[in-house]
Amino acid sequence: MTQEHLLIAWSIRLSMLLFVLVIASRIVNPRTVVDNTITRCLWTIAFVLFVVHVLASFHFAHQWSHDSAYQATAKQTLELLGIEVGMGVYFNYLFLAVWAMDVINAWTHFAEGRRTVQWMLCIGLIYMIFIAFNGIVVFKSGWLRIVGLVASALLLAAFVNKCAKLQTTQRVENGLNQ
Repeated sequence: MTQEHLLIAWSIRLSMLLFVLVIASRIVNPRTVVDNTITRCLWTIAFVLFVVHVLASFHFAHQWSHDSAYQATAKQTLELLGIEVGMGVYFNYLFLAVWAMDVINAWTHFAEGRRTVQWMLCIGLIYMIFIAFNGIVVFKSGWLRIVGLVASALLLAAFVNKCAKLQTTQRVENGLNQ
């Protein structure tokens, strides 16, 4: 594997590793990305690594051609899903934009006190998780898919655990208030 391909591969792998760690942290404490400087830094580093991946891919794999990226996405989708659609490249652009907005919010606290913006960020985060899952589980194979499945299972378990704790807390509070 060439150095260029290693840069493309490992920038996204490290980005997704940090992505999963921060998402897990956000499940445990939803305000962690805003309140915790370490988490905010990890989130930003993960984003920067994703930007490096996108730039390296466009430079080394596609020679700065959107059409080349579109065709490569269409080919990969055809091989995997049996339909030749390159629209996935636009979903990646949206992923980049949503993540950029979330990183900006993490440092500026823009959404604080703005319920509509908070909902938009929440929907964006769900979108990001969906795209990350597809990128590492659906469109990868071998050990990367296994790691993605394990990480997804752990995130799902953390989410279910958090929901169960919230329900228990609400039952206790309701019992005390009656």
